Amino acid sequence: MRLSVPGNILLLGEYAVLEEGGLGFAVAVDRRVRLSVRPAGGLSVRGSWPGGSFLWTRGDPGGSALVSAVVAAVDASAPGRRADDLEISIDSTELFDPSGRKTGLGSSAATAAGLTAALMAGFDAPGPVADAGAQVALRAHREAQGGRGSGYDVMCSWYGGVGSFTGGVFPAWTPAAMPGGFRIALFAGAGPVLTPQAVGLYAAWKRRDPAAALRFLEESNRRVRAFARAGTPEEAASCWASCRDLGIELGEAIGVSARIAVPRGLDGTLCKAIGAGSELGACLVAPGTKGPLSAVAVATEGVRWEA
Repeated sequence: MRLSVPGNILLLGEYAVLEEGGLGFAVAVDRRVRLSVRPAGGLSVRGSWPGGSFLWTRGDPGGSALVSAVVAAVDASAPGRRADDLEISIDSTELFDPSGRKTGLGSSAATAAGLTAALMAGFDAPGPVADAGAQVALRAHREAQGGRGSGYDVMCSWYGGVGSFTGGVFPAWTPAAMPGGFRIALFAGAGPVLTPQAVGLYAAWKRRDPAAALRFLEESNRRVRAFARAGTPEEAASCWASCRDLGIELGEAIGVSARIAVPRGLDGTLCKAIGAGSELGACLVAPGTKGPLSAVAVATEGVRWEA
């Protein structure tokens, strides 16, 4: 059996999605983590990407904390039944650059989603992915991150397409369309941003100034909602720029810059940093526009069985 899972990007709602009721807007990217599953004498999981690999088994689970969390979550989802007698290989090459650097497309979340689907299918024949599996993958991914994480990335990879995300203990994913007919082009920032460190700085700022944090959440939700509901390209572009400006303001407040250098030939008014800082940028591209960057292909399917 083979299956694949798309990468994911959070376009709007950075940091706000960490809060109960915080809104985000995300898209699944058709660069995929690919898994193969075959019968074996025990459970083993091999992972590979440019310049790295791991091997996990029940007898030697030290190879990957993420795999351990997923296996435990799947086991707990079906008491008395364990996913065993499977050999699973995970190739996340498409979500890395040739040097082995992550490209900011949610490789760990996509891996968690794919492995959850593979293990749950070990109980029964593969079929349409279920909402219950998304919740199992979400719990596992959070556990592997020390109990943190909004879950937008797991939900986006699980369901695919474009969607609005509502954060919280039990997050929600609602399919949507890209306003104004825009597409998305991605470009690299100056260097990697350590997401746990950035989230820690955001949390410290919230403790120092809870009133400002509440104002930020309310304003972020208002602007994300306006983008999702935009009826014209002009309205969508204006809302996008407004979200960019709010992100820059927040970055200055918490000490994680959201200012990003825009490649030559791109319209700087339509570009913004995405994620926890300035590691990755996204630019709105109108249909038919030619420029220095190609628009990413949206993955209309999430977890997908291929054979």
